[in-house]
Amino acid sequence: MSPEPSGNATKKAPSHRRRGPRQRVSRACLHCRQRKSRCDLDSSGNPGTPPCRRCQREGRECVLGSSNRGGRRVRKSKVENIVANGTKPAKQQSPRNEEATSNEVRLESNTFSIPPQPQQYNNTDIYANTNGHTADSEPVNDNDDSASTAESAINSGVPRNPSDAWQCLTDIAKRGTDNSERRSRSGNPYAPVAGSIAAAHGMGTVAPSANGGIKKYKLVQNGSLDPEIVSQLIARYERNFHPYLPLVPRKYFDRANLDHFASAEKHLLTAVLTVASKDLVESPHIHEYCSKYMHELISGIAAGADCDVEAVEALLLLAEWEPQGLCHRVDSVGRGEEDRAAWMHVGLALRSGYFLGLDRTSFRGDQAGDAENDARRRLAWICCYISDRLVSVRIGRAFWSRGPGPMTGFMSQDFPSLQPVSDGDEDYAKIILATLDLTQLYGNVHDILYSGMRTSNQMMLMGDYIKYADDFRTAISRWNREWGALACSPRLKAALQMSYEYLRLYTNAFAFQAAISQAMARRPTTDAHAQREHLRAVFSNVASMSDARFIYESVDAAKAYLTILVNYVDPEQHLRFMPLRYYLYSIYAAVFLYKARSFGVVTANEEAIVRELVTRTTERLKRASAGPDDTGARYARLLELLWKTKSASASTRDTRASKEYQQPSGLGNRLPDTPQMQFSPANDFSWLDLGAVGDYVSSDQMATGFVGLDTLSDGNMYTTAGSQVWQNSNWAGDISSSLLF
Repeated sequence: MSPEPSGNATKKAPSHRRRGPRQRVSRACLHCRQRKSRCDLDSSGNPGTPPCRRCQREGRECVLGSSNRGGRRVRKSKVENIVANGTKPAKQQSPRNEEATSNEVRLESNTFSIPPQPQQYNNTDIYANTNGHTADSEPVNDNDDSASTAESAINSGVPRNPSDAWQCLTDIAKRGTDNSERRSRSGNPYAPVAGSIAAAHGMGTVAPSANGGIKKYKLVQNGSLDPEIVSQLIARYERNFHPYLPLVPRKYFDRANLDHFASAEKHLLTAVLTVASKDLVESPHIHEYCSKYMHELISGIAAGADCDVEAVEALLLLAEWEPQGLCHRVDSVGRGEEDRAAWMHVGLALRSGYFLGLDRTSFRGDQAGDAENDARRRLAWICCYISDRLVSVRIGRAFWSRGPGPMTGFMSQDFPSLQPVSDGDEDYAKIILATLDLTQLYGNVHDILYSGMRTSNQMMLMGDYIKYADDFRTAISRWNREWGALACSPRLKAALQMSYEYLRLYTNAFAFQAAISQAMARRPTTDAHAQREHLRAVFSNVASMSDARFIYESVDAAKAYLTILVNYVDPEQHLRFMPLRYYLYSIYAAVFLYKARSFGVVTANEEAIVRELVTRTTERLKRASAGPDDTGARYARLLELLWKTKSASASTRDTRASKEYQQPSGLGNRLPDTPQMQFSPANDFSWLDLGAVGDYVSSDQMATGFVGLDTLSDGNMYTTAGSQVWQNSNWAGDISSSLLF
């Protein structure tokens, strides 16, 4: 039976529960409250008065705490605001609780005993008295300073990791140093801070002159360069390279700031000199000196040397251009070695950026310092995100950066250093926003369609990719409508349009690969000849296929990219100075068209146009190169080997094919008129794997003396080890390390 709601029920309740109005006990002693345990105050015979049983048993001094029931509680944040604003709390304390509350501040869960607040905190102005003297002129108590410094640092929060504890100790040491400096200045009023005087007279920072400026820069000090050459290289970088990645602060392009540039930001200066000198054929020793010093600085960063945001910017510049002097070994045929180096540099930049807290600049509420420095750090982190996404898409690896931040919504005002200063200046802020939007599309396509080999394979066979590919095509078209008409210089507009066309290729080519996967899964066989004939029969009528729109658009995107490259990009004035990815995108497009041709998707009439585009592309790449071992020349040689023709001893079938694929006249420096290698569509390299393409053409020229592998005989086409692996593998079960298309 439930107890009757009468007064007798309250008399039988335990002492720690609510009692009648005259016997109510809702308080505890400080010791029990800190332990969060029950406090039994009935040991003395007078309910509600100390000592409690625990303090009596342990021999402790039992001090009764005040009640937390009712009224307005002053939390920690309120107390901090009171201290910061110098105002007096409005809460009235009763005489009964005044002594207890003066020595403790209560939060919801814990009670922390702290010393009484100094009397000066109750004043409205605690930093200056009525006579106009600052607080520094007052005598300082060393013990009080050290105690308050340590306690404010420790009470700021529980350290989450050893780094937080180290930072806490660093703050204590820094505050102690600041106190010592204030005492030194108060003892000697005629020793002002040098930086304050310099700022008052508009002189800026005096550190460069103290460090020697450009004369103490290592490459100048050891005689490798002189200040005039350094200035010329900086001007060359500003004119040719800076528009594609405007990371270097604008002030450093002024000759007057060369000393500060050399003293304060040696990593960034060295990266600028290394990139600017990479194509100086007349003076190769300059690039060699800069590359060696840059390599030394990168090794220091990797070893944990102290650095700032300028080191992150330097690594990003190197990843975008990958100077030849930093490469350990360069093959005569491009194999994607630059992608590996860029991957490492971007990874090191991201690691350094996370350690420096650059990722926090994505959130506008977390301002680390002055507005100019925050804007620079934000721009560096955005470029880290862009570089990480683009290099990961190129080599098919996972992303490292978490992104610029959720619900960020950047605007042009977030990048004040990129906005035009005068009429006619480039609006780099809008260009970086357009690039950021396009990069997010790249990342989404990679995350969903190219997320993993097994996942991608299942999506291909089940047909789930269609809805994603259609949505991505719509989003890509929307980007082009929004940013395609952006007013900017022709070279930057061409760069944006080339990125857009390659994104179209990257998205639609997945559906092309899916059509191949489905065709091979419907008729699995280990016979190479039967497999080749089956695939060519499937793709003989592309218009009747369900994925026809994706296949046609992927081929159109590849041709559009090469068309922009050969018609709107000057090889010596623009292409030579463009970032590395635009070179590689052109190689990917040409290899894609080569593989599409092997499936019969490219018709005979269309192939003549494709061959002309590839021929002109190799010509442009050679003209953009500063030497035979430069990036453009090496990858032009790769395309020539891939699209090379059969020997004069080819079969009658090859002669008939030669007539079918005859090129139009009027082209200079073209590929030979005889047809390309007729290898099986089920070949063993991916259009995204430049290393595999290089291995294919290299093994071809070594094994057959520049004769196609499949010209030996129709029944013995797979002579290389890689081809034998493909012939004996069950492709329908899973894909290997990269997409075969």
